[in-house]
Amino acid sequence: MAANFLEKESLSANKKLRRLLLIVIAIFVAAVAVIYFGVGDELFDFSDERTRLIAGVLLGGAGILLIFSFIILILTMRPAKNGKNLLLPLGETTQEKAAEIINREVAEGKILYEGTRDYNTPIKHDTRVLLTPSYLLLIGYSMEKIRAIPCDRILWIGAQTGYTGGPYFARLLIFTREKMLDCDVNDMEQAKRLAEGLYHYIPNVFRDLEWQDDNFPHMLEKLYRKDRDGFLALYEEEKEKTERSR
Repeated sequence: MAANFLEKESLSANKKLRRLLLIVIAIFVAAVAVIYFGVGDELFDFSDERTRLIAGVLLGGAGILLIFSFIILILTMRPAKNGKNLLLPLGETTQEKAAEIINREVAEGKILYEGTRDYNTPIKHDTRVLLTPSYLLLIGYSMEKIRAIPCDRILWIGAQTGYTGGPYFARLLIFTREKMLDCDVNDMEQAKRLAEGLYHYIPNVFRDLEWQDDNFPHMLEKLYRKDRDGFLALYEEEKEKTERSR
């Protein structure tokens, strides 16, 4: 049976993890070989019983680490099943049920929007934002996990690209009634492109306010964290204006 969308994403992430793990193992083995065979006699007195004991413990620990590394390599040959690679930050359903919806919508070609979070970089295909009718997926949130946010719980999405007098930011902010989520984007303009692409399907209810101040996403985040009820009241007010203007 062919792998479904989430299983394919899991296999891709596992491949990347294996490659990284193999590089670490190769560097570790090379370092141990150089120390033991190259400069070991100069650094350690192996005629001393205590030194031999310490070396034995270190080699034993290294062996255990290698065994665990090879176990991980074997385990990553198989994809995550039943949505085990999903993170559901709102806890609205189970991984299995969410995976069923996501896999079905992707299989039916219902990908509404897809964009990369790392513009013009070699790893851009590993860190993507993908929208289906039911879920916004943040792919590459961690090496093997996909964060899935139900679309009907999203209030607003904004590109935060820094603020006057503050540090540099390039983030996509995702506001829900329960919590505010975010993901890093490596390019300020790309953060704006992602937000604009998503606005075709998740309305920008704050558009009339946003253009007035470049600091608006930061101000809205601050309001959300300090006065959730005030944020929700502002959201409902701007949502009503947006619906009336249609």
